[in-house]
Amino acid sequence: MNPALSPSVARLLWDVDPEAVDLERDAALVMERVMSRGTWEAMRWLRQHYAVEHLAEFVRTRGPRLLAPRDLAYWALITGVEIDALQGGGRPKWAGT
Repeated sequence: MNPALSPSVARLLWDVDPEAVDLERDAALVMERVMSRGTWEAMRWLRQHYAVEHLAEFVRTRGPRLLAPRDLAYWALITGVEIDALQGGGRPKWAGT
């Protein structure tokens, strides 16, 4: 296993060789997997290994397309990204009517 990856993160990368994962080159893949499927341990690892600005950039640019509304709302809160700007304003879709 890649020593930079925790077992909780490596298990999320089931379709790639964890030994070949480069945390900079493959940051979007790692972030998407952890943000959408990660355990609490994996989420803590993600926050320790990537700057909040890097996570926020992912949330802004790829989050609306790749993350479920609830996951997007959580990570937007964690990274300080305005969710209204991502969803076009109004009440978040996951909150219901």
